[in-house]
Amino acid sequence: MIRRTLLLCLVAIAAIASLPTQVAAFSNAPARGASRQLKGASSPSARATTGTSQTALYAVKKATKKAAAKKKSSKKSAAKEEVVNFKKAEFVSAVAEKTGMTKAESDLALAAVLNVIVTEVADGKRINLPGFGTFKLNFRAARKGRNPATGEEIDIKASFSPSFSASKTFKEICNPDR
Repeated sequence: MIRRTLLLCLVAIAAIASLPTQVAAFSNAPARGASRQLKGASSPSARATTGTSQTALYAVKKATKKAAAKKKSSKKSAAKEEVVNFKKAEFVSAVAEKTGMTKAESDLALAAVLNVIVTEVADGKRINLPGFGTFKLNFRAARKGRNPATGEEIDIKASFSPSFSASKTFKEICNPDR
């Protein structure tokens, strides 16, 4: 029963991912925090009080940045579409509808599939789902870094991180105009 449920869930995931209207929900979101100020950096008002020549330079820089940002945002808004969040409850409902299972069974199947993916990838195995993508574990070597607030050099420990790479089919569905 569980094997059948897992198989149906995987089929449902692949079917949902192949729908062009649903794929938009999984597309990359635009970079966040591009205009955020870094921790420890002085504010514009603090910089403006340091002197009139710096104030004039700051005003020129700010005006050129605004003009450049305005050009970029007009280009982005024309090409950028609103990203719609596809929540877990909606996903479970869609799986239940596609497979004919109840929502509770679909939720259990999804939980089982995700649990298998997490445990197998954490054990170092690569999971390949043809037509969807590959889950794997990447190793990050130990390295030196810097504390941005103090400039002090710090040691960053070696670690493992899970990753997903989409299959060629999935990428083609996401980019139909190419």
